[in-house]
Amino acid sequence: MFRYLILAKFYMLSFYAFSKCVKLTYGDLLHFESVNIVTSIMGQRRCGKSVVSRQYIERLWQAGIPRKNILYINFFLKATGDISNENQFTAITEWWIKECVDPDKPCYMLLDEVHELENWDEQIASLFENPLMPCRLIITCSNSKILSEELSTKLGGRYTILQVFPFSFSEYCQFVGVEPSLQQVEPYLNTGGMPEVLKVQGAEQRQQLISDIINSTVSHDIVARYNPSNPKLLYALIDFCRLSFSQELSIKKISNSVFEQQTVATKQTHSSLIETYIGYMQDVYFLYTPQTYSYRNKEVLKRSVNKIYLGDLCMANYKPHTQQGRLLENMVYLELIRRHFKVQRFLGYRNRNLEIDFFAEKNHRTVMIQVCWQLGDQEENTTLWEREFGNLHHTRSEAEKWLVSLDSDVVSPYKGIEAMDIIKFLRRIEQFE
Repeated sequence: MFRYLILAKFYMLSFYAFSKCVKLTYGDLLHFESVNIVTSIMGQRRCGKSVVSRQYIERLWQAGIPRKNILYINFFLKATGDISNENQFTAITEWWIKECVDPDKPCYMLLDEVHELENWDEQIASLFENPLMPCRLIITCSNSKILSEELSTKLGGRYTILQVFPFSFSEYCQFVGVEPSLQQVEPYLNTGGMPEVLKVQGAEQRQQLISDIINSTVSHDIVARYNPSNPKLLYALIDFCRLSFSQELSIKKISNSVFEQQTVATKQTHSSLIETYIGYMQDVYFLYTPQTYSYRNKEVLKRSVNKIYLGDLCMANYKPHTQQGRLLENMVYLELIRRHFKVQRFLGYRNRNLEIDFFAEKNHRTVMIQVCWQLGDQEENTTLWEREFGNLHHTRSEAEKWLVSLDSDVVSPYKGIEAMDIIKFLRRIEQFE
């Protein structure tokens, strides 16, 4: 039994040096230290959840918490053996509390990829309710539905969620050792923010790792939980989404593309399955599908899919130098939601052509955002300027209106719209109050 505690401690220390490279946001964990709730760290597989856990452990060490009062177990590691067996896990945690923990100091239990533990929800609920196990419980998981559908029932709402994202642009720059600037935007768009992917040298090796992450996500977070009836369709949808991010979509359009050679009846039969599988991909943070707000109807439109944004830019499968605008739009979306903006797409009062990329709300302020790769000279690109500024100009909304691009020299405001480059945009939303 002691062997498992040594293994758990070893794997915590083995990543210690990497966790100091970039300080991912983990401050929200500190807000709940005095509250008797379970903290769940959620996010896409390999996005950095384990790193956040270890950074929190580092903070506990610095605060004087004895190392023996911190139990960290990663259930995804094969070296932990049969610790995922519920009886073995119960025996180990009881032994740890009785023989290792200093009762005069707080104790902490961090369970990484907890859904790999047998009957994990019952185990967590039992630990939480056990007065002889007075530990602060922190768990990580890669599937958002697990918490909402399983653990929430047993805990009765006594939990909080901290969502972890891959590296933001500023974290990426810190990781690679450069100052944030416009020159670093395109490299970030091409590589994304997955920590492990960024450590790999060579495009071919990176693509192999990305494929491994996708396969691991499908097998452990989708197939193991949902047992989809058509895995081939699931992989086809993933490939489609990697190509069609930041584009106007519908279930019909997706079906026509995925089943291009099939009959109309076959396409219609698979429509509901496509919608279900896209839901699975949202559950595991592989993609996001924001709602669409209609100004004319003053309500959110009931659409199953309208636009897809990838959970990280490294997942994009695109042709270099032809789709940077879509990557930039995806980046803007991720930067907004990581800062807790409520983000929707916007349809104006006239017709569907009056469309705004993002209708973002936070702290009782609203901003409408249009994203464009580069505007160029106004006289040479009159049509482009009219399209990008025109939709914002013609909307009747009283919200602030921004146009975000890579251009740093656009005269602003133009038609009452503030134009800014992506670096200025990131500074603005950081201070949005």
